[in-house]
Amino acid sequence: MITKSITDLSSDDLTELVTNSVEEGRQLDFKRELPGSADSDKRELCADVSSFANTAGGYLLFGVDETNGAASAVPGLPDINPDAMILRLEQILSAGIDPPIPGIACRPVSMDSGEVVIAVHVPRSWRAPHLVKYSGSFRLYARSSRGKQPLDAQEIRRVFESTGSAVEAIRRWRDDRIAKILAADTPIRLESGAKMVLHIVPMESLGDPFRIPVADLDGKPIQFQPLGVSGWDHRINLDGYVTHGGRAYQTTDGADRSYCQVFRSGRIEAAYSELVREHNGSPLIASTWYEKSVLEATARYTKSLAELDVAYPIVVMLCFLEARGALMATGPRYFGLDAHPIDRDVVLLPDVVLETAPTDLPRAMRPMFDAAWNACGIARSLNYDQKGNWNADNLSGVPVDVIQ
Repeated sequence: MITKSITDLSSDDLTELVTNSVEEGRQLDFKRELPGSADSDKRELCADVSSFANTAGGYLLFGVDETNGAASAVPGLPDINPDAMILRLEQILSAGIDPPIPGIACRPVSMDSGEVVIAVHVPRSWRAPHLVKYSGSFRLYARSSRGKQPLDAQEIRRVFESTGSAVEAIRRWRDDRIAKILAADTPIRLESGAKMVLHIVPMESLGDPFRIPVADLDGKPIQFQPLGVSGWDHRINLDGYVTHGGRAYQTTDGADRSYCQVFRSGRIEAAYSELVREHNGSPLIASTWYEKSVLEATARYTKSLAELDVAYPIVVMLCFLEARGALMATGPRYFGLDAHPIDRDVVLLPDVVLETAPTDLPRAMRPMFDAAWNACGIARSLNYDQKGNWNADNLSGVPVDVIQ
């Protein structure tokens, strides 16, 4: 098994596979040569890759010899154009696997001999199951310690059920966290008031509750700044690493308006307790400010997770707590018959799944924001134009791709 990210994989790591007689298995497969042009070769590649995605992810290494299933030499792939070969592999996988597997990464690794090994990293997929489709036939594969295996009907049913269970497990965790916040069972005691809570949940956190060592968090320039504050403080805690607005050390009751808890699994909970402000006797949500804050925080948090080698897909969830009666602050011209105060204490907004690093985060997050405006009786977020482009305040550190 290889624990490094593909970007950090080196020739020394591949040589150690031979030195340690590392065996193929559930998350590792060796191939002496690249697949040929025959349909059977392409089907074999798709079967190998989809079996990783349908199970626990893993590495496929082209240019590594094996003897009785253990790495025995790394001769590499002579006389190839790595970029052209990687493009060919990607085209085969795109044509032969349904639905497409997000997050596959291919990279050439140069050996001391001058030859190249092509490494293919396949993440565990939360869009599984992925079918191999060639010549009118469809097969489903998974992996065990013996390598890839075609699945029978009962095993296929289990794959479908496990995918649904993963989504439900994330939602149950979110519901449990909301219950704790409402019961004031939080890492930093929040000040009273309507709350905005942002949850960032990498899918891979389901498989490893201790994914990130605390030593990788403490004292490093990682941007887990809390929502809605400029100055902030931090400390290690039992759950991992928590940042807060600094008031917790200045008030007698230890309360603060904002915190960001980074769990060891890679999950993030950011809560802010000043979502609603009184203006001329009306409780209002600052519509542009809150969307901008959520977008910038999501960009910071997902970038920081990537620096900790936490992979996509990532589920983004947002909710309002204790905001019943609040209106969306939009300016006088938007208050009309459609405007309405929030009618419940807990507002759960639609989940957003980021399959890969987005090129336009505001567009990806828009369904979530539209629903928040719907809760206030307004058809859509007024911070977007008719083409779905963000057209409000400038965003810092947020990827945006404007459609003309």
